[in-house]
Amino acid sequence: MNVVIGSWFNLPRLGGDTFSSLMKAGVKYEKGKGFMFSPETDVRLAARIIEKATGQEIGLSVSCYICSEVACPACTYQTICDRRSVSPMCLCDEHFSADDAYETYVKVFEASLSE
Repeated sequence: MNVVIGSWFNLPRLGGDTFSSLMKAGVKYEKGKGFMFSPETDVRLAARIIEKATGQEIGLSVSCYICSEVACPACTYQTICDRRSVSPMCLCDEHFSADDAYETYVKVFEASLSE
C-alpha cells in the first residue's frame, strides 16, 4: 500500500482499537475523505500500526511543494531517503533542477502564509 504524506487515503475497517491508535499517532480522519498523514502525524508509528493491522507494508511518498505531484518516483535520492522522517516540503526533480527553484519555492511559501 502506498501513502502520499499530506494526501487522503482509504483503509479497510480496522477496528476501534486500531482507529484509536491511529488518532493518537496524529493521523487525520474525515468521513468521506478517509485518512491523512499530516505534519502532526508520527509517521513511523502510524505506518507500523497500519502495517500490523493490514499485514501490508506501507510505502510512503511525498508531494512536490511547488506542483503537488508525487515527488518520489523519479527522485535521485529515492534509494537513500527515509520518507518516514523527511520534510513534506520536498521538490520533484523537475523543480529541484530548475534554475529558479529557490525563487519559485519562496513564492509558494509566501503564498501559503496568506492562506
